[in-house]
Amino acid sequence: MKSDRSEVGIDLVRHGPSRTWMVSGAAMAVALAAAAPEAALAQDAERLPAPATAREGGIQDIIVTARRREERAQETPVSITAISSDQLSDLNIVRIDGLTQLAPSLRITQASGSGSAPAVYIRGIGTLSTALYVEPAVGVYLDGVYTPRPSGNTFDLPDVASVEVLRGPQGTLFGRNTTGGAILLATRNPEDEFGIQANFSYGSRHEITASSVVQVGQIGNSPFALKVSGQVHSRDGWVETPGVSASKWGGALYSYGLGAALRGELGGDFTIDLRGRYNKVNSYTGWEALAASTVGKAYFQGAGNANGPAFPIGVGPRDFSYRDPRTKGESSVETYGGVLTLEKDFSDALTVKSITGYNEIHQNLRGNLGGGATRGAVANPAVPGQPIEWVTAHVTPSNPGQQKQFTQELQFLGDAGDFNYLVGLYYYDEKVDETINTILNSPLSPTLALRLNRSTSFSIDSKSYAAFGQVGWKPAFADDKLELVGGIRYTRDKKTLDSISVSRTVTTTTLSQSRKDDWDNVGWLGSVSYKATPGILLYARASSAYRSGGYNAPTVGAAPFDPETATSYEAGIKSDWFDRMVRLNVSAFQTDYKDLQVNGYNIATNTNQLTNAGSARYRGFEVEGQFVVGGLKLDGNVGYVDPVYKEYILAVAGVPTDVADDAVFANVPHWTYHVGAQYTLDTASAGSLTLRGDYSGKSNSPTYTLIAQAPNTAQVPWMGRESNFSARLIWEFEVDGRKLKAQVFGENLTNNRYLTFASDFGAILAGTYNRPRYYGFSIGIDL
Repeated sequence: MKSDRSEVGIDLVRHGPSRTWMVSGAAMAVALAAAAPEAALAQDAERLPAPATAREGGIQDIIVTARRREERAQETPVSITAISSDQLSDLNIVRIDGLTQLAPSLRITQASGSGSAPAVYIRGIGTLSTALYVEPAVGVYLDGVYTPRPSGNTFDLPDVASVEVLRGPQGTLFGRNTTGGAILLATRNPEDEFGIQANFSYGSRHEITASSVVQVGQIGNSPFALKVSGQVHSRDGWVETPGVSASKWGGALYSYGLGAALRGELGGDFTIDLRGRYNKVNSYTGWEALAASTVGKAYFQGAGNANGPAFPIGVGPRDFSYRDPRTKGESSVETYGGVLTLEKDFSDALTVKSITGYNEIHQNLRGNLGGGATRGAVANPAVPGQPIEWVTAHVTPSNPGQQKQFTQELQFLGDAGDFNYLVGLYYYDEKVDETINTILNSPLSPTLALRLNRSTSFSIDSKSYAAFGQVGWKPAFADDKLELVGGIRYTRDKKTLDSISVSRTVTTTTLSQSRKDDWDNVGWLGSVSYKATPGILLYARASSAYRSGGYNAPTVGAAPFDPETATSYEAGIKSDWFDRMVRLNVSAFQTDYKDLQVNGYNIATNTNQLTNAGSARYRGFEVEGQFVVGGLKLDGNVGYVDPVYKEYILAVAGVPTDVADDAVFANVPHWTYHVGAQYTLDTASAGSLTLRGDYSGKSNSPTYTLIAQAPNTAQVPWMGRESNFSARLIWEFEVDGRKLKAQVFGENLTNNRYLTFASDFGAILAGTYNRPRYYGFSIGIDL
């Protein structure tokens, strides 16, 4: 049964599974249904004061699907930050990395191999690599479909209705690879009436963002409504690269995308929702050489002085780097896919839902990871007798790869008396193929280096099967104030690997490997919550999660790494005060990880590798608050995480050694924080004016886990403190009944610079820096 959002009187943000095309649609003709019955939502609406918008003097209430059913965020016993489309628009957030300021303990930075792929960390857990053999620890879901690769999340956000950031392990309902948490993105539903929303933005470095969402409306006399969307986004770079235009400097970006959605209700209780999307992005990463070994610095700087352009080495940002002519330096990522969601509502006691998804990624990640290039002498020149050639610590002329993914989820859910339940089955089938071509120069002396050409190709087939269930009980004797929830999930993963590596120095070495492995896991959840008053919810929960094992595919012969498991304990309070003028949410947590998967570059094998730390404990807290009175609104959040290795067994000189006392947590800031303030002045004739300012930041974090493994990091041991002051003036008004919204904004006003990524390649430690200060304006119109 569908809920009438206008009757409930809430700013509903639908987040649920809405999914893809392609798939054996015939196979799922049994179909599926709405996440929460209308009656239950009506009861919810009666228990709380009527929600008001910020402009009316109260705090918005948002509907979320963190537990796979629609419920108010303030009544959901989960650490969750719900972000509306209005917030995204007001803060001019057009890509997923902009979410980093809006939730505590959330850090979204640049992934290793691409200038556009986001690396997501929640409560200190995440993955930096864009390699297709690495699966992340934070699950990203678009319209209910899991998108498991950072390069698959490079899209802009022109049509996102809302975002949910779920902090902490989410293994029972959202499955594998959510040991850190999950991010749920939902696009808007098609509407019955015709309408157009268009937005245009222009800013520093010729940044242009243009998007449009067209609500085509109801198609003839059919029950279906259609929506289409498109966007274009481009900008020049800021890391100057001699010999190429600014549109190809480090930081440059060009992307475009298309989307479509078709939705209809048949008979009032059967919904068909079909969505598809396409996106392509080309980006350039501005790597800079930050530090070097003694012989590395002597060789590369000396080679530049004697034979070619300068090779600057040192902590920056310099925003300048020579690019190796053997690479374009361009990372190209093309993604497309869709989702088909079928919903059949038999009664309040039974809804059946089928979610079928298909995604593809085609990428070629090219870059000068060594941070610069010059000409120098090599012992094994590409052209015999001509020892002077282009040299760098690490360059990727090409890195083509593709991923194909099919998912199927079947859910049975409903309410029966004092109980609500969800039972489901899940199937995941993925195939990845990747070829990594690299050229590395290892200095033998201050005047001579050895060139290594290596090509590694691998194919990994993954299949995952899961069955899960969750039951909630609200006993009648407690007057709906008490809720007990229990859940369980069984997962089985099967993987096969075929790989081959060809290395050429003065000789050629060929290695190959084939193997099969499987892992399984039982995850669980238990929670208790109590509504002390209509505006105060107390809750406690314990849960577990599982991250699949896998392969260090580029290192032929390496043993697979084991699954990562997490057990989390959490308690919190969600509260609204003074007729919803004040909101304060607080949570405290501890998560114990076993076989924590730690990512790092191995300078001995010149490959990126995942290893299992023995065990680690993450402990911390989070606070979110809002205050609204009249036209004034204040909001903020703070997160703290204190991770400790309890055991970390690593081979040191071939001997298994516990290095827990020496290991640190790379890319994990202890503190994340954000505070914002705005004032809105409503006028009778000129619309409304809003002045807003924001400050967000992250404390300093280490660049590498073990300095002994990457000694150059001793010269640059910290990433730098993140700090962003931004300000904007927003004008909303109407012309001939059309709503318009104009904005001028400035970001990173203090021009704070910090490292977003750093890696030690043996001779050179290279890294990338965040974007400098920038300004712009935007305008949007609703027709």
